[in-house]
Amino acid sequence: MKKTAFIISKITFWGFALFSSILIPFSLLSFLEYYFSWDIPFVEIVQRDGLDFAKIKNIGVEFWINYTIILMWGTFIYYSIYFYILQSFFKIFITQKTFEENSLQKLKLFYRINFIPVIIDFIGIIIRYILFDSLRFDEPHFFVLIHLLLAFFLYFYLDLIKKGNTIQQENDLTI
Repeated sequence: MKKTAFIISKITFWGFALFSSILIPFSLLSFLEYYFSWDIPFVEIVQRDGLDFAKIKNIGVEFWINYTIILMWGTFIYYSIYFYILQSFFKIFITQKTFEENSLQKLKLFYRINFIPVIIDFIGIIIRYILFDSLRFDEPHFFVLIHLLLAFFLYFYLDLIKKGNTIQQENDLTI
């Protein structure tokens, strides 16, 4: 089961990395086609409901052409890094010694990276409240809540690994 979790996280990392390496250049090309009226293959600009969308033909991805492109890039880059760190986190359980300092550092990194979406979302909520005077719970907030809950459980697991590391060091000194 431990190896399965590691393999799934590794496949997910490579999937996000591959999809990001395809999507980011094509979205950049769609941005150039839109603003400079270039005719770029595999990219089509579509207008619906007065809004301009870019459609990447062979992938089936369509997105609104505005600042959301930058948010999309950031999201894909973040989750590529996230799943890379997750794979190194699951690799801890495959090794013989779980309570090593290296394992503790990997766990701390995974714990901290879960707060990035929470902080960004908190800033977004404040900006939305200041600009539009409204608070509402959307789908992205649900994903942020998942990261917050995961960080909460990782905090307790981090404490457990710290205590195990201390016991391991005391045991190594005794021998």
